Amino acid sequence: MKIYMNSSAKYLIALFIIGFLSACGTGGNSGENSVTTGSGQLVSAQVIDDINASTMLQVVRGNIDANATNAFGYKAVKITYNTTGQNGEAVVASGLLVIPTATPAYQSYRISQGEQPFSVSMLCDNHGTIFLNSEAPSNVEVSNGLPDYKLAVLMTGYAGFAGIYPDYIGFGDSNGTVHPYIMKKASATSGLDMIKASMKYMQDNNIVLNYQLYITGYSEGGYNAMALAQKVEESFSDRVNLMGVAPMAGPYNIEALADIELNASHIMAYPAFLADLAYSYATYYDDLNISDITLQPEAVLAAAFDGTHDTVAINVILGLANGTTDYGFYTHKTNELFKDSFITKYQSTPNAPIHTRFIENNVDNWTPRSKMNLIQCVDDDIIPFSESNNTYTKFSTAGADVTLTPIPTSSLSQQVDTSHPFVHVNCVPTAYETAVNWFNAIRQGNI
Repeated sequence: MKIYMNSSAKYLIALFIIGFLSACGTGGNSGENSVTTGSGQLVSAQVIDDINASTMLQVVRGNIDANATNAFGYKAVKITYNTTGQNGEAVVASGLLVIPTATPAYQSYRISQGEQPFSVSMLCDNHGTIFLNSEAPSNVEVSNGLPDYKLAVLMTGYAGFAGIYPDYIGFGDSNGTVHPYIMKKASATSGLDMIKASMKYMQDNNIVLNYQLYITGYSEGGYNAMALAQKVEESFSDRVNLMGVAPMAGPYNIEALADIELNASHIMAYPAFLADLAYSYATYYDDLNISDITLQPEAVLAAAFDGTHDTVAINVILGLANGTTDYGFYTHKTNELFKDSFITKYQSTPNAPIHTRFIENNVDNWTPRSKMNLIQCVDDDIIPFSESNNTYTKFSTAGADVTLTPIPTSSLSQQVDTSHPFVHVNCVPTAYETAVNWFNAIRQGNI
């Protein structure tokens, strides 16, 4: 499910034509007592790029809105922070923080209009599945006087959000650690700790926050967004106002997906996704052994997921592609990756450890208090639309303020073809357009 890191500039050119220079929102919680020690502690901060508003205006005009008359400056900072992993182990993780900087002229204009000085709303965006460490947000952004993380150009340079982009455990500065893939505890904790560390940096550097927080993410990021939102509501609602959550195309009920995938005759759309899930769970749970699950031994999986191989290369290592005529997509059955004995046990033993572990990592078993918009393409070919639809039904029945936004394939700017074979991938730009416009409507008080 590698999705948008390198393609967002091309696909998102016409998106996010939203209320510009409207980053001020209603006041929120004070954010006082930001974490200074322990989990969530800011360890270090490195300014990667600090680009003025004039330069950003040219970027915005060339990539988003040719008629734009204003843009925010763009300050990109690599954040390193303390967090804990799936089993409570200490981890030093990293991520990218991109801060909008308003010009003195804009600040003066606001004051002349009797408005409060410019303040910043935070948007935590959780990226989709990556396998290359070079695609972690803090690695994508380099010091070259140009904005490199394309979604940040839109969310920060144009829309005025402080963009918070976790690398995830297993990438960035923690790339020596196995990525806890689709695992609730690690995803939620490390995401929240990234927010805490980012807030600490902004407070220390006199960035005026209004303590509004928005959360989104696509695919794996949709899962992480859901887990993070629950964590924020449970343990951080006294520090921030969680204004809106927009999970997009996430695997919210892992057991339901496994019921589809773990069938010997099922044709795998994306083998690397399933192999990563198996490797991650076997790494972090003592009651699961990779030797009982996959045909390939642990050493092969460890080599595949070492952060230096992309999707097709991983499929080749797994023996499920040749890299020239067979790329591993829709060409191999599930029992070419998983042992028949494991598949049979999964299907016949509902209380098997793997069922238990999937169930405890589901993120559709709570009731959100914040506004939520579940966004997904109806013809998604990697994550079934039923994941969003079923989650919407559960939340709505429980009384949550939840919206379901189905996106028809016909509305996508990029249709499925041999170069872009997955609706799941092609849906990304439209999904992000929907999410950020929804956030902006909340920020403007229209929802």
